[in-house]
Amino acid sequence: MVFLTGLLPASCHKSAPQQKSAPPAEVSAAAKGTNSATSYYRNLGDISLTNHNDTYFRLATGEDCTLTPKLLDRNNVQITFAVETKNEYGETHNFAVSQVIAESGKPTEVAVGDLNLTFTPRVNQ
Repeated sequence: MVFLTGLLPASCHKSAPQQKSAPPAEVSAAAKGTNSATSYYRNLGDISLTNHNDTYFRLATGEDCTLTPKLLDRNNVQITFAVETKNEYGETHNFAVSQVIAESGKPTEVAVGDLNLTFTPRVNQ
């Protein structure tokens, strides 16, 4: 009992607020003309898409991404990006949506919320 009483005052001290940890290695601070410390760049590589079928994936930063393609013509596709983060209770914490028109097989960039994404859409017809 005496031992526990001795630890109590030592545990009741104020400390400096914790610093946020650096993002994972595959996500780095964007250097493309933005000064925001919360902006990240991510290369998604080739993404296979089918007209009107959602594609889901999770980024290393914890965001859930949904891509919804809509074929405009033989080579062009409109892609709606939805990026969502949830809190520890499963409730939506942040939500951002952006659209981009891309050409199948050509590298494309899009900014969604604090993310700058690069990818190459491959549209299955």
